[in-house]
Amino acid sequence: MQILRSASRLPPNSAACIGAFDGLHLGHRALMQCAADQAPRVALVTFEPHPAQVLAPERAPAMLQSPDQRIRVCTQIGLDALVLLPFDRDVASLSPAAFVQQFLIDGLAPVVVVVGPDFRFGADRAGGLGELRQLLAPANIRVVVADEVPLPGAADGCKLGSSQIRKAVAAGDMQVAREMLGRWFAVAGVVVHGHGRGQKLGFRTANVEVPKGHVAPRHGVYAVFLQLFDGTRHQTYPAVANLGTHPTFVQSPRPKLEVHAIAEDFGEALYGQTVEVAFVARLRDEQAFSGPAALREQIAADISAAAELLTPTAMAAIVAGPLRGDPEVGR
Repeated sequence: MQILRSASRLPPNSAACIGAFDGLHLGHRALMQCAADQAPRVALVTFEPHPAQVLAPERAPAMLQSPDQRIRVCTQIGLDALVLLPFDRDVASLSPAAFVQQFLIDGLAPVVVVVGPDFRFGADRAGGLGELRQLLAPANIRVVVADEVPLPGAADGCKLGSSQIRKAVAAGDMQVAREMLGRWFAVAGVVVHGHGRGQKLGFRTANVEVPKGHVAPRHGVYAVFLQLFDGTRHQTYPAVANLGTHPTFVQSPRPKLEVHAIAEDFGEALYGQTVEVAFVARLRDEQAFSGPAALREQIAADISAAAELLTPTAMAAIVAGPLRGDPEVGR
């Protein structure tokens, strides 16, 4: 997959999907599938950072993915290009006509632009679908509007969106989040040194630093998959995780994510590495115990409960499948 950080010319016969694409959920997937039906190559076009982080940082939503996570998912899906356009106040001030001319006609030059029915663009979101079609017509660039994806289990008229996924993750409803994402929700972070309490209890843990400004699940104990990355490859390990403030000991001022790989002991090999933790099921609330012995007994029970849930079928849901066949075929 090609990664572009400016409005450079796309490969010939490319469809460009344009949007914020936080989370790359099934609604976004439908947009990409629509694009794949329109042209031999598909490019995802988005802005970095998220426009809300520039224009209204105090109201910006917590993000569902890190930039590296988004790249990994786009690669899994089999996109031909990911375009990360730098966003600042100068870009935000462009008129709809200037936006289209700079980024689409003079820049990316796709054969078709695929957007959702509520797509807006230009300063103050002044441009709509009609204007987009009108501005692109002289350049022979078609506009296709993808159908909305309904929210699973909701009443008619409710569409799937990133805000619903944030709510599900914040509530600890990992299965609901998976139904909207098409894969397990995952947090990526760097493994840092902790207090060594897990090792003293007989359960070595990796302390994963949860990035600020990103969605985190409700505090508690979870069945998870721990993913380690080596270039384009990744290895996955069943694990159990605690996200919270450690009430049995001195409470942490910031939530901590501690992950214990059920059948592996990595020693100190993970320190400084970025890992990904995919949340499968919430097992229980975080709670204070009378002492280390009671906590040790509960951790053993948590590991047993997690092991039953972390099946090969559950592991397969970590990865977003390709749009069409093997993502490496024809690339």
